[in-house]
Amino acid sequence: MTESVSYNPVMPHELDRRWGAQATQMGALRREMSSAQTGALPSSARGAAQTFLDSWETTALHAETASEVYADELRATGTSYENLDAEVARRMAALGGEAR
Repeated sequence: MTESVSYNPVMPHELDRRWGAQATQMGALRREMSSAQTGALPSSARGAAQTFLDSWETTALHAETASEVYADELRATGTSYENLDAEVARRMAALGGEAR
């Protein structure tokens, strides 16, 4: 059995796009949660509702930040692989061969 690793050069960019979209969604959620009002609720429910909103706002902030970090790392990884592929192709051309 031969094991190999394959690399799809499109995937880092696609995953970067997906994580970036999630960061945008989490940012929108965070803003909505931070502007939500509890004044229409009975006074006995306002404290619990505000705690709920604050918790979700914090969760959305953490998710937004993590998504941005993942997107940045995937973008950097994709660029690194592209640069490596280009360097290998350049060296193969200099040797008179082709990169496969």
